[in-house]
Amino acid sequence: MALLTGKSRSSDGCWTCRLRRKKCDEVRPVCKACDALEIDCLYGDQKPEWMDGAERQKEKAEWLKLEVKRKAGQRRERRYLQMLEHGVESLNVSQLEEHSDQEDETHHHSPHDSASSAYSTQPRGSMEPSAQHSEQSLMSTLTSPAPPSDTSAGPAMGIDERELNMVMLYLDYVFPFLFPFYRPRLVDAGRGWLLVLFSRNKALLHTVLSLASYFFNIVFSQRSQAGIEDSPACVTHNWDELQRQQEIALKELQAEMQRIIARGVAGYLAETNRVMASVIQLLMFDVAVANLGAWVMHLDAATEIFLLIFKEYATSPPPDSHPCFISLLIALGVRPFSYTPKGHPWSADQASLRFSTALLLTVDTLSATTLQRVPRLYDLHQHLLTEPDEAMRAAIPDGEKEYVLPHINIKEFVGIHNWVLLSLGEIAALDAWKKEHRCSGTLSIPDLVSRGAMIECALRRHLAALDLEDPRGEAGASEHDFPLLAFIAQPGQTDTARLAEMSVWMTRIWGQALLTYLSVVVSGWQASSVEIRTSVALTIKLLRAVPQPSGGCMRTLVWPISVTGCMAALEEEASFREIAAAMGPLRTVGAMSQALSIMEHVWANRAAVEADPEAWDFAVCFNCLGFPALLV
Repeated sequence: MALLTGKSRSSDGCWTCRLRRKKCDEVRPVCKACDALEIDCLYGDQKPEWMDGAERQKEKAEWLKLEVKRKAGQRRERRYLQMLEHGVESLNVSQLEEHSDQEDETHHHSPHDSASSAYSTQPRGSMEPSAQHSEQSLMSTLTSPAPPSDTSAGPAMGIDERELNMVMLYLDYVFPFLFPFYRPRLVDAGRGWLLVLFSRNKALLHTVLSLASYFFNIVFSQRSQAGIEDSPACVTHNWDELQRQQEIALKELQAEMQRIIARGVAGYLAETNRVMASVIQLLMFDVAVANLGAWVMHLDAATEIFLLIFKEYATSPPPDSHPCFISLLIALGVRPFSYTPKGHPWSADQASLRFSTALLLTVDTLSATTLQRVPRLYDLHQHLLTEPDEAMRAAIPDGEKEYVLPHINIKEFVGIHNWVLLSLGEIAALDAWKKEHRCSGTLSIPDLVSRGAMIECALRRHLAALDLEDPRGEAGASEHDFPLLAFIAQPGQTDTARLAEMSVWMTRIWGQALLTYLSVVVSGWQASSVEIRTSVALTIKLLRAVPQPSGGCMRTLVWPISVTGCMAALEEEASFREIAAAMGPLRTVGAMSQALSIMEHVWANRAAVEADPEAWDFAVCFNCLGFPALLV
């Protein structure tokens, strides 16, 4: 009989190690192996139900393998976030300006061929290659071998057939779901700028491939629930692919962030703009997959990069030195207003900047309601979003309109009017002001009420104006002007007129929810007040009457649904459960599931809320799950 030279395997090890067929050190309550892998460690005298030596045990073992891989990915991301946190702290404007001045001297003496490298180095004020050159064939740019000298840049980026298919899946299905209102005109080159950026930036490419893989996992899950058995190897491979693509994206983005920290933004506008786009897409990935801890860091990083870009390129020369977004757009490429009847066929980098700016303004403002702070971009709201009335528009000379009119029309990107975001920013700022002065003992209630009344008056004026708005006149122009475009449009494509009608509905729902939010900020948590009950009932009525709602459009209503739902009466709870259920499996994409969990938590604690209403507000609700929720 052979002698045993080591400690014999004990039968007292945790059930998790036994399932994995690994030796357990029997440390309690959590063994070292499970602790290192960050997985559940289960001890007990009674055998778990799934430890049946048959199919359930096999399924549990397969699930545990995926869980180990998922936790490994989370550990890698934590290391990346630690780097990113250090990087954001290092993005000091004054330091970067000093370093950039030194860099400029070097770069002015270094020739670069901007036509051959998408990551070209250009002095401030120089122009990017023309849009015609940059809109080259996706196949030729993506399938060329990557240059060995720079793994992060350039249009020559190797990509295999499966990844190309996933890129198209993202463009055809994922992107329209995440951004249902973004329908750029054909004469503006549509969404072609996305393909150009994918070919130029590895971090961005692999982030969207991760998102596409995540959607594919949802498809597999639904097929399984419908009784359609897919190959386990295929399901596992797709999950592995998601992890692999995310790991590559984080690695590439880490390298790009380090380059920004080292060299600054002056002379590197296009490159920095693409890095910002990558961070924002990673932020949207956080929202889509409910990555609970990462979104604040990614939002802060994207905001810091945007502010650096804006300070360097979007400020008019002295003595005025006022914000000038058009200067930033011009610095990215050809002047966008000079050669089409309607004015702006954006280059890829210009389109990317506008899209990123719109998303960043939206997410920054929404996040302020959770993080209890003034939106970080609040000082730019008036310049970027304010819409002058008709009399002011008529008084602006034609040659100056591009400098004065709002540069970002949020409706084109998110589906709501600019005044919604402006009002939300004002209320969030008022809430932060109220809490700051209450903590210092200097809060003036009359001042608070007066400020709130001004915002409420503007909100009600905007809501009244919506009743007079005819979305068909604005939406139908392009189709009437170019009937051929309507003729060749795909039958399943979202109708422009219906999107415009949906935009009005979305805006009205947001506006009504803002009145509820404002009431709580000014008057406190008074769920039984006539004002709150009337506003909640009207919002529910509007939500039920949304014409032909799609999952994507309803996803853009998560914040107003959450605000209204938290104030719902007992008999109104079912309406919000029905709204979430109506989205089907896609409610797991984005914040709708979190929103329902928040509402359920508030409803379950009605007694505590009624006993101490002063301890509750919407920021408390949006953090009640143990982490800050980004309801976007």
